[in-house]
Amino acid sequence: MPEETLDRSSLERLVRALRQARVQKALSVEDISRLINIRETHIEKIEEGDFTFVPPLYVFSYLKKYAAELGIGDDALLEASRNELGIPVSRLSARPPAQAVTPGSQDAAPSSKSNGRKALVVAVAAATAILIGLAFLYLSGRL
Repeated sequence: MPEETLDRSSLERLVRALRQARVQKALSVEDISRLINIRETHIEKIEEGDFTFVPPLYVFSYLKKYAAELGIGDDALLEASRNELGIPVSRLSARPPAQAVTPGSQDAAPSSKSNGRKALVVAVAAATAILIGLAFLYLSGRL
């Protein structure tokens, strides 16, 4: 087993373990595809060792989902596989930068969510006014 570790890349070891676990659990490619919601052709490419069919970040995401479903691989193996795919850590864990809030900046540029709420309130008020007007005209016999 140590020779296998030295001769094979982390990706090869992970893919081999995934395929063996899938077969051992009597799951077809179609079964695992349905379980982890990844196309059958993508599973087949991964098991063939072809990681060029989508960007590396997607391949790594697929590998993680596949491994999690089958309980295969550890953090070190996944980390090594991530490195082999050339994915920097920052692309996986980076959060968008927080927006600086300065006094008065919230009033200057309201969010689109609050604009949507304002539009909804105005629309409901207008519809209510129209309905009240129509009811008044109907009850007074003018409509």
